[in-house]
Amino acid sequence: MNIIYIFIILFFLNLLIPYIYYFYMKIVSKKNWDININKNFFPNISMILAIYNESKIIKKKLENIRDINYPAEKMEVIVVDSASNDDTVEIINKYLENNEFPFNINILEEKQRRGKSKALNFALNFANNPIIATSDADSFWEKNSLKEAISFLYDPRIGAVTGTEKFLNLNQNILTIGEGLYRKFYNTLRYGESKLHSTSIFQGEFSIYKRGVFEKFNEIGSDDSGTVMNIISNGYRTIFIPDAVFYDYAPSNFNGRIKIKRRRSLHVINTLVRSVKLKLIGKFPQPFLILFMNFYIHIINPFIFLTLFMSSGYLLYKYPILILLFIFTFLFQNIRAMITSYFTSNIALLLAIISYLQGEKEEVWDKIDKISSLKNF
Repeated sequence: MNIIYIFIILFFLNLLIPYIYYFYMKIVSKKNWDININKNFFPNISMILAIYNESKIIKKKLENIRDINYPAEKMEVIVVDSASNDDTVEIINKYLENNEFPFNINILEEKQRRGKSKALNFALNFANNPIIATSDADSFWEKNSLKEAISFLYDPRIGAVTGTEKFLNLNQNILTIGEGLYRKFYNTLRYGESKLHSTSIFQGEFSIYKRGVFEKFNEIGSDDSGTVMNIISNGYRTIFIPDAVFYDYAPSNFNGRIKIKRRRSLHVINTLVRSVKLKLIGKFPQPFLILFMNFYIHIINPFIFLTLFMSSGYLLYKYPILILLFIFTFLFQNIRAMITSYFTSNIALLLAIISYLQGEKEEVWDKIDKISSLKNF
């Protein structure tokens, strides 16, 4: 078969199929919620913050928690330190001594670092409330995001909610711009999936769960998406809320981006494979379309990308004139950002698939400093 025909077929499989799904989810996302939403629903909440060596950022995080717009008498904060070897705990104690804090706060310390999921489960033993929220030290919630998200948990069918990630360093370089475009694409998918039934890909930086719908945070794969998979299998819906916004820092160098993407991809792959197994025995009520397309995008498509990449190289070798078209597209910043995001995301997925096939189940990750500056927050 002519190399051009092969390229067209691979291009369709790799890019157009995901974008057809994207446009369908965009249409679905415009439909009204079939959920009972109550803006005056304010249940008691336990926020768990798992930390490790957060001396650079922990004060800002405490200030952010302090400013959350939620009834103080209905909220407690549990900080669990995973054996930090810097002065994170000392900074927390000093901050609490010198500042009034509106919520009850409990500081727990682990003797050794065992990973985020285990830290969350340790803290879960001390949580007193029926709603559990999780966050990270380097993510910051908008003041009203908690209220916005909680209103959806009024519906007894909803087991967990997550929010929209925005970047404080969005315009720092081509990598952060690309990550912003990537997030817009995936947020549309998550929103449409939520309107249909559930999304199984959550953000641990802003996740809120009903305590009665899960026993503990998943320790195989990830604390967020892995736990959500269990909640869906228990018969509840898990949804994405666009107006529940939190801020984070996108990795601004290739090494950090690949590491974070690979780590998150390994989480998602673990979750998807286990979800498929549950679906096959009738214990996963998420619609087949959502599960199949996420399996396709995250597990099948990276191999199509690899074949497409190799055929593209051969096509450029066979028809050198096409190099001019390639150079021309790189004159536009957003196109450069999209190509960079597309390429690095697929590389990270391939690395994660290899790690999964090798039986890798990392529980303690290398800490990656994404924070270039706090001046934007």
